[in-house]
Amino acid sequence: MRIAVIGGAGAMGQVTVTDLVESPGVDQVLIVDPDAERADALADSLAGRGARVVTAMPTGPLAELLHGIDATVNASGHAHNISVMQACLEVGSHYTDLGGLYHVAVAQYAFHEQFEAAGLTATLSMGSAPGLTNMLAARAVELAALDTVESIELVDATVPGRTYHPSESYAPPYAAVTLIEEYTAPAPQFIDGAIQLMAAGSGARSYDFPGGAVECVYTIHSEPATLPRSYSDRGIQRVEWRLGLAPADHVRLLSFVASGLASNDPIAIEGVTVRPADVLAAVLGRQVRGGAGTADSGAVEWFRAIVRGQSSTGSTEIVCDVKVVDPPSGEFSGGAWVTGVPPSIAAQVMASGQAIRTGVHGPELAIPVSTFFAELGRRGMVPVDRITALS
Repeated sequence: MRIAVIGGAGAMGQVTVTDLVESPGVDQVLIVDPDAERADALADSLAGRGARVVTAMPTGPLAELLHGIDATVNASGHAHNISVMQACLEVGSHYTDLGGLYHVAVAQYAFHEQFEAAGLTATLSMGSAPGLTNMLAARAVELAALDTVESIELVDATVPGRTYHPSESYAPPYAAVTLIEEYTAPAPQFIDGAIQLMAAGSGARSYDFPGGAVECVYTIHSEPATLPRSYSDRGIQRVEWRLGLAPADHVRLLSFVASGLASNDPIAIEGVTVRPADVLAAVLGRQVRGGAGTADSGAVEWFRAIVRGQSSTGSTEIVCDVKVVDPPSGEFSGGAWVTGVPPSIAAQVMASGQAIRTGVHGPELAIPVSTFFAELGRRGMVPVDRITALS
């Protein structure tokens, strides 16, 4: 198998590249990244660890670089999802990405007929959340053999291992641009059979996990874009997504929003017009690159799907949890590991001809549940399931 990773030298892309290199059956990994120095350094560090790694800079049409590629992962951000999909169609490559932040994911379905006609699969939104969350929902549906899926509730929650002080050095847990949008943009939720736009940060609900309870809130995300489509034939009426960041992140982001630093309204400073959100994203990005931030080694991140529906035995609730663990090598954080591994698994499934169907689909319809969780378990992340009969 030959697999390309667009943005493969980035924070999440390098995790995907590393996992692909060390996976049996992968012969070559192509890193496409504008940062040639970082891409070459990553390729050098992976020499002799498995698949051959080659690099390329996206200086011309992307399709020219993808000839002969079996599957492509876009890890360069959702702004490029559609252009990468178009390049994949041109050369006959399967496709996956790490998420479309709802609106892009919705737009990607426009390519369904083209991918289907080409005999290709495009697996949308296949990171940790979205991605792993979708697969947890699919696992719940299969475990309980649900004929009717009434509601799906998805959560990404971090239980902190310590308290923090506002004066501590800070860097965001993932892309600042995404975080800012999650904390400011209206959050689409599928409620009573239709998409409703909820205020960012509304819908607060507390969930219990080992180590403590975490308050989680609505944010814009891709799960409400894919899961209602996937389970429309089973009567789905509700799909909710909530995010529960650690207080060190949550409180700071709320402060950024409240102070206007996350605003997109332009402001002039000494004759230069800028958007505060752009400045904030740039500063936070610099913090990440500079190694800022104070680690919380005791923090634990959990992903949860709560699915309710009807089976032959009656009304049922299924809760599926996955606890995030660090990779055995210690090369990456657990958060990066759990985000970069799912697209690697999906790319390998598609490239080896194991995808469930062709066309454009959410992970829950494209990737076999048993295969996905077997591969995730091989990497140390094993789901815990609880099935309850409801009266």
